[in-house]
Amino acid sequence: MSEMGLGGYAGRVLYIDLTSGTVAREPLDPELARTFIGGWGITNKLACDLIPPDADPLSPENRIIIGTGPFSGTIVPGSAELVVTSRFPLNGAYPTSCGGGHFALMLKTSGYDCVVISGRSPTPVYLRIHDDDVQLSDARELWGRDVFETVDELRRRHEPCSVIPIGPAGENLVDISVTSIDKGGTLGSGGLPAVMGSKNLKAVVAVQGSKGIRVANRVKLQRLVDGMLQRIMEYRLRPTLLEGGFFGMTAAWTQLGARITENASRIALVATPDVKDVHYRSRRPLACSACPMADKELIRLREGPRSGLATYATHYSPMGSVGAGDVAETYARSVEYLDAANRYGICLFSFGIVREFASYLYERGIITREDTGGIELTDDFETGMKLMRMTAYREGFGEVLAEGLVKAAARIGRGAEELPPQIKGYNIFGDPRLTGVGTHTVAQMVNPARCGGCAGIAGSLGSASYNPGRPIEQWLRQARRIAVPREAMERIFTSTAFNVGRLTRYTEDWYSISNCLGRCHRLYIERFFDAETQAQLFTAVTGLEATPAELYKAGERVWNLFKMLNVRAGFDRKADVAPEAWLTPLKGEGMEFPLMDYYKSAALTRDDMDRVLDDYYDERGWDPGTGIPTSDKLRELGLPTA
Repeated sequence: MSEMGLGGYAGRVLYIDLTSGTVAREPLDPELARTFIGGWGITNKLACDLIPPDADPLSPENRIIIGTGPFSGTIVPGSAELVVTSRFPLNGAYPTSCGGGHFALMLKTSGYDCVVISGRSPTPVYLRIHDDDVQLSDARELWGRDVFETVDELRRRHEPCSVIPIGPAGENLVDISVTSIDKGGTLGSGGLPAVMGSKNLKAVVAVQGSKGIRVANRVKLQRLVDGMLQRIMEYRLRPTLLEGGFFGMTAAWTQLGARITENASRIALVATPDVKDVHYRSRRPLACSACPMADKELIRLREGPRSGLATYATHYSPMGSVGAGDVAETYARSVEYLDAANRYGICLFSFGIVREFASYLYERGIITREDTGGIELTDDFETGMKLMRMTAYREGFGEVLAEGLVKAAARIGRGAEELPPQIKGYNIFGDPRLTGVGTHTVAQMVNPARCGGCAGIAGSLGSASYNPGRPIEQWLRQARRIAVPREAMERIFTSTAFNVGRLTRYTEDWYSISNCLGRCHRLYIERFFDAETQAQLFTAVTGLEATPAELYKAGERVWNLFKMLNVRAGFDRKADVAPEAWLTPLKGEGMEFPLMDYYKSAALTRDDMDRVLDDYYDERGWDPGTGIPTSDKLRELGLPTA
């Protein structure tokens, strides 16, 4: 058991002041754990308490709050999740980012559930945490190194350990920077590395400690985990995942060869080389701690002029901007492009969108070669690599791209600021004009801090929400698995359809629970959790009795806290709108794709999407005019009303 008498918790919070170089430790309040569970429940509560509402994201007053959940580091499958809450520079929100790897395990073995970092160091440093030996070490010789080089050097010094590094994009305060945990996965899209860079913090290193992780009932936990593992090992698509990773699981999507262009107004079918064989020969699966699925990967090119190039990734999928060529060359360019983004610490999705938007403006004469420093904004590999480096170092036109879609448009002006399709300053993931409006679409709109659809696909609703026309029975089955309350089911489902706004509330709360517990929400492992098993696992780990309904209430409480944290950043109903681009039919290939409901039975207007929001707010008990939790709802959840 931890110092506070609960299993699954290390029992301490570590505080680092980079300005003074001081280190402090405080016991984790047991009531905080009981009320907010852990993970992003506690990091969001600490952010509410410790980050001044007017703090600039790149100021010393902003905090970086790293948190683990009670499942983190245990044998519960997929329980490697780490969360980080801070105020991010891309849009000034508090998005709370999640990532896997081994950092959560290492941190808890040194005796800490959370780390709170404030201030600004006068010189570059990295933070090393090893039991009670916590040090700020000189990082001047690491400054300027890329993400992978930084991890390699710090692991050479401190192995066994796990590292959260930054690369050149973070050092140069790039808004679309992102980092990783070690070399796999991503963490902090929207500028977490820029926050670290503003504090002269090159990396955080968690060294494997000596304290272990104790649980309340080992026998019960092992029995529950054994049952899950049996089902996981029998999963019919597990061999496909191990052999091909994300690419293998989504080959049917990627082979469609559809690309949305011209500022999200047109769709074109493009020739997509079949890189399956070369990818399968090039990859090796990697797993986070306690994960039997291994959906991350090491990719090593084994042929051609780039032979020997190796990169690490959350997943590989074919990408544009690499030009035409034979299969091996196309694949090699794609891997090199991915590797460059990972090393610089740039979000590949955000960079791709802002680059494509700039090209759209360039083609229409809104910006010229004079604006770009003489660079012709063509869609080719060499130009993409050049612009990516310029963005990472904020050189020339890269200074504009580094600001992300909305700020770049405002900086360019000349009407460009009215054009980019975005939600809360983030680029959009997936176009509902192709799939119909499912929970993934609504979740992108109503996420309190960013355009984030993950909460809309939680509970294995992803397979339904990503893919159009799935039968209502599939939605019902998954809703029952995650224990959507019976009385809510009656409001949500008919025999042939569902209310997408109301259902999204419950996928968000389920997602919230997973982030509090410290378990992965990716579909490959998430599908094996159900509400009853999850509650039993929680009791076995912590010793706290909890029903599925009680965990749901905690998830709802944390989601409302997450919302209120971002209300202070200015995000209310006005920010939850569907982009205008969605309400204009997508055209191309002799067809039109208007925005439609999930089952493609009717086209949707702005008024229809507003009614979706009304239903969502009503299901949440929020004020429909403002999209903000009411005082009654906050009191019901035991949250402050002011």
